[in-house]
Amino acid sequence: MAKSIRVVTSLVIGATLILLNPPRVIAQGHPGLVIISAVSTLSSSELSSSEWRQWDALVDRMTWDGELVLRASYEDRLLPNRQHERLSQYYMGVPVYGGDISRQTARGVTVSIFGTVHTQIDLDPTPGLSADEAAVILENVSGATLVQSSPPRLTILPTLDGSYALTYRATLSNVTTYFVDAHTGQVLVEVDEVKTQSAVGRGEGVLGDAKKVSATRAAGAFRTQDQLRPAEILTLDTRGEEATLDRMIEGVSFDSDIATDSDNTWTDAGVVDAHVHTGWSYDYFRQRHGWAGLDDEDSRIFAVVNDFSVLPNNAFFAPPPFGPEGKGLVAFGETAQGTPMTVLEIVAHEIMHGVTYFSVSRRTGDGLGSFLIPDGVGPTGIVLSGGQFVLCDDLVLVFSDGSTAPFFCSGGSFALASNHSGAIGEAFSDVFGTSVEFFFQEAGSGPLKADYLVGEDIPELGTLSSGQAGPIRSLESPQSLEVHTDATVPYPDEYSRRLRFAIVTTPLGLLVVPLVFVDGIPVFLKGIDNGAVHWNSTILSHAFYLAIEGGQNATSGRTVEGVGAANREDIERVFFRAMTDIMPSFSTLPLAAAVLCQSAVDLFGISSVVSRAVDQALLAVGL
Repeated sequence: MAKSIRVVTSLVIGATLILLNPPRVIAQGHPGLVIISAVSTLSSSELSSSEWRQWDALVDRMTWDGELVLRASYEDRLLPNRQHERLSQYYMGVPVYGGDISRQTARGVTVSIFGTVHTQIDLDPTPGLSADEAAVILENVSGATLVQSSPPRLTILPTLDGSYALTYRATLSNVTTYFVDAHTGQVLVEVDEVKTQSAVGRGEGVLGDAKKVSATRAAGAFRTQDQLRPAEILTLDTRGEEATLDRMIEGVSFDSDIATDSDNTWTDAGVVDAHVHTGWSYDYFRQRHGWAGLDDEDSRIFAVVNDFSVLPNNAFFAPPPFGPEGKGLVAFGETAQGTPMTVLEIVAHEIMHGVTYFSVSRRTGDGLGSFLIPDGVGPTGIVLSGGQFVLCDDLVLVFSDGSTAPFFCSGGSFALASNHSGAIGEAFSDVFGTSVEFFFQEAGSGPLKADYLVGEDIPELGTLSSGQAGPIRSLESPQSLEVHTDATVPYPDEYSRRLRFAIVTTPLGLLVVPLVFVDGIPVFLKGIDNGAVHWNSTILSHAFYLAIEGGQNATSGRTVEGVGAANREDIERVFFRAMTDIMPSFSTLPLAAAVLCQSAVDLFGISSVVSRAVDQALLAVGL
């Protein structure tokens, strides 16, 4: 008789998770899956080695056969005689979700290749349903409407069991992308597309600091419409109306949505900080990296402020086709204490989500991606209360509603999943939220000081996250903070300590549940953080800290020399180039580490102090 782990009533997320239809899981463990990470650490004469030629030849062959299609080819923004190619995978004319290659060349010689391709797909690409039938199914299931720029289109989807499914892919007005089986009509995967956290007037920010507000006078009032920068910045105010935010996300905004003040002395701290800090973030990316706005084309930037009733304890970036003019938007809410989530670091964090989306999607057609993938295995069994050791194959999970589900095991061990690409995106947003702080504020501790903490300027966020007032993440010492209030689970500072979730089998398919293994001990959490995207982000962001400041990783014991705080710009440039010029869609953390190494070599050379610091930092965090 199978033993059971019971999800008690207090763990309501267990019951909630069972309602996810289906689980947001995409497999990466398929036969024929090829993950290419070819880094240029060799001399030019060695680039013609047989191994290097093999990878280059594979990409060339798939291109000639029409299995890889060139999406974009462009000159490098920083290095002369460098060119980048972005190729997407197709199977018999149908795009393959997750099939993406980034190739860099120098005078026609391949310098680096990164990405993922599937080489053993075998299915009939003829759908049993029409696109119109798929659209009806999706609108009925979601209660939302199709986004006109994203009609259902055939896509081959890797599935968790190692096979492939022919699906229709479409994005709906609820800012969610769906994959529906093109034969049965069953929704297989849902992907949440929301990324969560010129007259000159004066105003006071959230932390009481005086600021200049770039505004425009119109109709006898002043408006948060910054026309002094190349990219016009408009700060909108939902004025406590959730329907207004929904309307803005769906792409409809009016002049009356712009925040206003009668005398240009602004008293709404949330409006002041959202507007000013969006401008400062623009300035950082333009001055430090030569990047123009969110999309590098100086399109208008829309920031939206909301009170607690509309957007509680949250901030997010919504990508195109959402937002006014279909160019996305950044939105900022309030805490229950009435503190606007518009401090500099949070605003810059969300702006970086926008930069990430535009830089990757312009090359690949997709953003960085944010979905769960199979991520190795856990122990073969666990010790139940009472001391009995039970194998994975003999365990079932009992939900609070009484339903049960056996665990999904691989070779007798717990199969685990996490969200690598989402963690990469959150890490880079933390990195550049921190970088913008150091660009504008003096180093130190306390309000209005630059440091390696996340969320420290709004202490109640720490209470929400871990039950203790203060920061929610630390780039300097990830393990000094915990991910949850009712379990001693520290943020990981090394790859082997990343949080990965168990999987169960339900009538609706495979489902990820909030059970993790910490040093082999099973721990239930009150959620999965979209696959531990914020929780596992500290692995990469800690590497950023170590590459600058140096020090020892607490888990691996490895010591990093670091370039020193005076040279932090060099490490910022390495991370920025890695994301905006090289990073493929659907990356894993090890692949992101290889991209960072390549970026350092590109900018500073293989024997440079910077490359050594980046290599040491990544090795220290297990990458």
